[in-house]
Amino acid sequence: MNLGFALEYSLGHRTHAQNLKTALSSRPTEIRLAGIKPTYVDVSFDGMKGAWTRLPGIRSNWSLRASLGAFLGLRPHTRRLDGALFHTQVTSLLSSGFMRRVPSVISLDATPIQYDALGAFYGHAPSGNARLEALKKALNNRAFEAARSLVTWSEWAKASLIDDYGIPPEKVVVIPPGIDIARWGQVGDSGRKAGAPVRLLFVGGDFERKGGSLLLRAWKMLPAALRRSAELHIVTKTWTESQEQERRQESPEDFATVFVHRGLQPNSAELRDLYRNADLFVFPTQGDCLPLAVLEAMASGLPVITTSVGALPEAVQHGQAGWVIPVDDCTSLTSAIEALVSDEALRRTLGKQAGETARARFDAKRNYPALMEVVTQAASSPVHQHH
Repeated sequence: MNLGFALEYSLGHRTHAQNLKTALSSRPTEIRLAGIKPTYVDVSFDGMKGAWTRLPGIRSNWSLRASLGAFLGLRPHTRRLDGALFHTQVTSLLSSGFMRRVPSVISLDATPIQYDALGAFYGHAPSGNARLEALKKALNNRAFEAARSLVTWSEWAKASLIDDYGIPPEKVVVIPPGIDIARWGQVGDSGRKAGAPVRLLFVGGDFERKGGSLLLRAWKMLPAALRRSAELHIVTKTWTESQEQERRQESPEDFATVFVHRGLQPNSAELRDLYRNADLFVFPTQGDCLPLAVLEAMASGLPVITTSVGALPEAVQHGQAGWVIPVDDCTSLTSAIEALVSDEALRRTLGKQAGETARARFDAKRNYPALMEVVTQAASSPVHQHH
């Protein structure tokens, strides 16, 4: 079966796309992936070229640029494709006609309306151009209608499709992204030595949006003795060395046990080592949908402290795989860190439940075949014209 894949390569979607490709390349071991011949169109944030992309409105608008890239990438293959998957809906906006000819599925982590609500934290706001926003809403509605099925990463996103876009519930399937459990799952309890520092881990490319500054404020508010008995490991791209040095010079005492790691690649051995050696994952994000870093932490058997944003409360479930605190609440964050750093038994219990939840709900071996089953079922169904 020939399937087209238009995959968004921005933010955490790059990791999801790579995980999906890995699952398809190892397909002989999984009957639902056998016989799939993929054609990939990778839609990267800045990788599009050509005269089209210089048109006003397209140059400045990621949604339209991504949709155009996917449309132009898939169009030459229309005749030989049996089906297609668009991830996210951003790649599908200009392909309603294509989707009526080639049975297609759209997968998404959040709806545009949900993104607009989180927009300030993504450096994104509705354009202010009412006609452009109305056009985008109409294009989204047409794309959602033209797709055979819609796959959301969470119940949170499914609810928005139903409530905000009037999509029938039976058209929407919830399949979270998949984590390679074998790769992350052997982490967790690595036999800590008595008296070893409790290691906190924060992983967020976008330091501000993921709550990095808030975490540093909370760290400073912890009792000095507790800070001395713990380490904070920060993995990021956007917190520069000069910003870090400025902080260290301001208060050297507070940052003596803070370690910053830059330039680590997703899924890399160095990153997995940091998870393996950590005791607690702290992720006080201000704007997110369902970040893979949190799922990787859970797969690693780490208890998670995170915020009530997007689908995170649904994934972590307060008191189950960790603690969910209000967004942008430094006092709650400090209290949660203090409680979990001080209580090894609680960390162990939450970490064990986090690992079990990841295996049950976020296993790539189960979730990517389930996603492909939705796509192949759509591709096998008779074509019917939408009007």
